Amino acid sequence: MNEIIADILVGMGTLVVVLASVGALRARSVFRRLHYLTVITSVGAPSIGAGAVVVDGLGLTGATVLAIVVLLAITGPILGAAVGRLNSQREGIISAETPG
Repeated sequence: MNEIIADILVGMGTLVVVLASVGALRARSVFRRLHYLTVITSVGAPSIGAGAVVVDGLGLTGATVLAIVVLLAITGPILGAAVGRLNSQREGIISAETPG
């Protein structure tokens, strides 16, 4: 039963990553591409990581995968916001003096 659950989680995560990647390729704006990246870091990667943890259990390998997924979930939105802010400044949408 664990293998079926893991297959579903990994399959769902992979599907999300592939669809978001195709969407990012078609998007014309950097800001729209960032939205697709957010889907990958908040839905796709955690689903794949959860599938790996289901298969391996909460041993050393599972704990390592879980730590990586949590780190990605925490830093992904911060990185996306920083890249969006930098591109907004470069395009003149906001000024460099705008408080963050």
